[in-house]
Amino acid sequence: MTKISMLTIALAATVSFNGYAEFDLSGVNSDSANSLLSSTSQLAQANSPVVDNLVKELSISPQQAATGAGALLSLAQNQLGAGQESELNSLIPGLSSLTSSGLLSSVENMESVKNAFGSVGLDPALISQFAPIILDYLGTQGASSGLMSSLGSIWQ
Repeated sequence: MTKISMLTIALAATVSFNGYAEFDLSGVNSDSANSLLSSTSQLAQANSPVVDNLVKELSISPQQAATGAGALLSLAQNQLGAGQESELNSLIPGLSSLTSSGLLSSVENMESVKNAFGSVGLDPALISQFAPIILDYLGTQGASSGLMSSLGSIWQ
Protein backbone atom coordinates (compact mmCIF):
# COMPACT_ATOMS: atom_id res chain seq x y z
CA MET A 1 0.00 0.00 0.00
CA THR A 2 2.91 2.35 0.70
CA LYS A 3 4.17 1.82 -2.83
CA ILE A 4 0.85 2.84 -4.37
CA SER A 5 0.51 5.80 -1.99
CA MET A 6 3.95 7.09 -2.94
CA LEU A 7 3.14 6.56 -6.60
CA THR A 8 -0.12 8.48 -6.20
CA ILE A 9 1.67 11.36 -4.48
CA ALA A 10 4.38 11.45 -7.14
CA LEU A 11 1.82 11.41 -9.93
CA ALA A 12 -0.30 14.08 -8.30
CA ALA A 13 2.72 16.33 -7.87
CA THR A 14 3.87 15.78 -11.46
CA VAL A 15 0.41 16.17 -12.91
CA SER A 16 -0.37 19.25 -10.84
CA PHE A 17 2.94 20.82 -11.79
CA ASN A 18 2.14 20.36 -15.47
CA GLY A 19 -1.32 21.88 -15.10
CA TYR A 20 -3.31 18.73 -15.75
CA ALA A 21 -6.09 17.22 -13.69
CA GLU A 22 -4.96 15.06 -10.77
CA PHE A 23 -5.23 11.30 -10.94
CA ASP A 24 -7.76 9.73 -8.58
CA LEU A 25 -6.71 6.16 -7.86
CA SER A 26 -8.64 5.82 -4.60
CA GLY A 27 -11.15 3.34 -6.01
CA VAL A 28 -8.58 1.19 -7.82
CA ASN A 29 -6.68 -1.65 -6.17
CA SER A 30 -2.88 -1.48 -6.31
CA ASP A 31 -2.48 -4.20 -8.98
CA SER A 32 -5.02 -2.53 -11.24
CA ALA A 33 -3.51 0.90 -10.63
CA ASN A 34 -0.01 -0.32 -11.45
CA SER A 35 -1.29 -2.01 -14.59
CA LEU A 36 -3.23 1.06 -15.69
CA LEU A 37 -0.37 3.47 -14.99
CA SER A 38 2.05 1.26 -16.88
CA SER A 39 -0.38 1.01 -19.77
CA THR A 40 -1.09 4.73 -19.95
CA SER A 41 2.61 5.50 -19.87
CA GLN A 42 3.07 3.27 -22.92
CA LEU A 43 -0.05 4.66 -24.57
CA ALA A 44 1.10 8.23 -24.24
CA GLN A 45 4.20 7.30 -26.20
CA ALA A 46 2.20 5.69 -29.01
CA ASN A 47 2.29 8.96 -31.01
CA SER A 48 -1.28 8.46 -32.06
CA PRO A 49 -2.82 11.33 -34.03
CA VAL A 50 -6.07 10.68 -32.14
CA VAL A 51 -4.30 11.17 -28.81
CA ASP A 52 -2.60 14.31 -30.14
CA ASN A 53 -5.97 15.76 -31.21
CA LEU A 54 -7.54 15.02 -27.81
CA VAL A 55 -4.62 16.61 -25.94
CA LYS A 56 -4.83 19.77 -28.05
CA GLU A 57 -8.61 20.14 -28.01
CA LEU A 58 -9.35 19.17 -24.40
CA SER A 59 -6.20 20.39 -22.61
CA ILE A 60 -5.61 17.04 -20.92
CA SER A 61 -2.45 15.00 -20.47
CA PRO A 62 -1.33 12.51 -23.10
CA GLN A 63 -1.88 9.70 -20.57
CA GLN A 64 -5.46 10.80 -19.98
CA ALA A 65 -6.11 11.16 -23.71
CA ALA A 66 -4.62 7.75 -24.45
CA THR A 67 -6.62 6.06 -21.69
CA GLY A 68 -9.90 7.69 -22.72
CA ALA A 69 -9.39 7.00 -26.42
CA GLY A 70 -8.19 3.49 -25.68
CA ALA A 71 -11.27 2.73 -23.59
CA LEU A 72 -13.68 4.03 -26.26
CA LEU A 73 -11.85 2.29 -29.10
CA SER A 74 -11.60 -0.97 -27.16
CA LEU A 75 -15.35 -0.85 -26.56
CA ALA A 76 -15.84 -0.27 -30.29
CA GLN A 77 -13.60 -3.19 -31.23
CA ASN A 78 -15.54 -5.46 -28.89
CA GLN A 79 -18.90 -4.46 -30.39
CA LEU A 80 -18.22 -3.93 -34.10
CA GLY A 81 -18.55 -6.67 -36.66
CA ALA A 82 -15.36 -8.05 -38.23
CA GLY A 83 -15.54 -5.85 -41.34
CA GLN A 84 -16.00 -2.61 -39.44
CA GLU A 85 -13.40 -3.59 -36.85
CA SER A 86 -10.93 -4.17 -39.68
CA GLU A 87 -11.78 -0.78 -41.18
CA LEU A 88 -11.30 0.91 -37.81
CA ASN A 89 -7.92 -0.81 -37.35
CA SER A 90 -6.80 0.44 -40.76
CA LEU A 91 -7.73 4.07 -40.02
CA ILE A 92 -5.93 4.66 -36.72
CA PRO A 93 -2.16 4.17 -36.62
CA GLY A 94 -1.13 2.39 -33.43
CA LEU A 95 -4.68 1.35 -32.56
CA SER A 96 -3.52 -1.92 -31.05
CA SER A 97 -1.23 0.04 -28.69
CA LEU A 98 -4.23 2.04 -27.52
CA THR A 99 -6.58 -0.87 -26.92
CA SER A 100 -4.66 -4.02 -26.11
CA SER A 101 -2.64 -3.14 -23.05
CA GLY A 102 -3.59 -3.54 -19.41
CA LEU A 103 -7.14 -2.89 -18.27
CA LEU A 104 -8.26 -1.43 -21.59
CA SER A 105 -8.28 -4.79 -23.35
CA SER A 106 -11.30 -5.85 -21.27
CA VAL A 107 -13.63 -2.89 -21.91
CA GLU A 108 -17.00 -4.46 -22.68
CA ASN A 109 -19.56 -1.73 -21.89
CA MET A 110 -19.94 1.99 -21.27
CA GLU A 111 -19.64 1.48 -17.51
CA SER A 112 -16.10 0.11 -18.09
CA VAL A 113 -15.30 3.18 -20.20
CA LYS A 114 -16.51 5.46 -17.39
CA ASN A 115 -14.36 3.54 -14.90
CA ALA A 116 -11.31 3.91 -17.15
CA PHE A 117 -11.92 7.65 -17.41
CA GLY A 118 -12.31 7.98 -13.65
CA SER A 119 -9.17 5.96 -12.94
CA VAL A 120 -7.00 8.62 -14.60
CA GLY A 121 -8.81 11.61 -13.14
CA LEU A 122 -11.14 12.30 -16.06
CA ASP A 123 -14.78 13.13 -15.47
CA PRO A 124 -16.84 10.50 -17.32
CA ALA A 125 -18.90 13.39 -18.71
CA LEU A 126 -15.90 14.03 -20.99
CA ILE A 127 -16.87 10.94 -22.99
CA SER A 128 -19.30 13.19 -24.84
CA GLN A 129 -16.35 15.39 -25.85
CA PHE A 130 -13.96 12.54 -26.73
CA ALA A 131 -16.33 10.79 -29.14
CA PRO A 132 -16.79 13.69 -31.61
CA ILE A 133 -13.03 14.34 -31.72
CA ILE A 134 -12.34 10.69 -32.52
CA LEU A 135 -15.16 10.64 -35.08
CA ASP A 136 -13.85 13.83 -36.71
CA TYR A 137 -10.43 12.23 -37.05
CA LEU A 138 -11.93 9.08 -38.56
CA GLY A 139 -13.93 11.21 -40.99
CA THR A 140 -10.74 12.87 -42.22
CA GLN A 141 -9.26 9.42 -42.77
CA GLY A 142 -12.15 8.36 -45.02
CA ALA A 143 -14.18 6.21 -42.61
CA SER A 144 -17.32 4.78 -44.16
CA SER A 145 -20.70 6.13 -43.14
CA GLY A 146 -21.56 2.68 -41.77
CA LEU A 147 -18.58 2.71 -39.42
CA MET A 148 -19.28 6.29 -38.34
CA SER A 149 -22.91 5.44 -37.62
CA SER A 150 -21.98 2.30 -35.67
CA LEU A 151 -19.44 4.17 -33.55
CA GLY A 152 -21.92 6.96 -32.87
CA SER A 153 -24.39 4.37 -31.59
CA ILE A 154 -21.82 2.54 -29.47
CA TRP A 155 -20.50 5.73 -27.85
CA GLN A 156 -23.79 7.45 -27.05
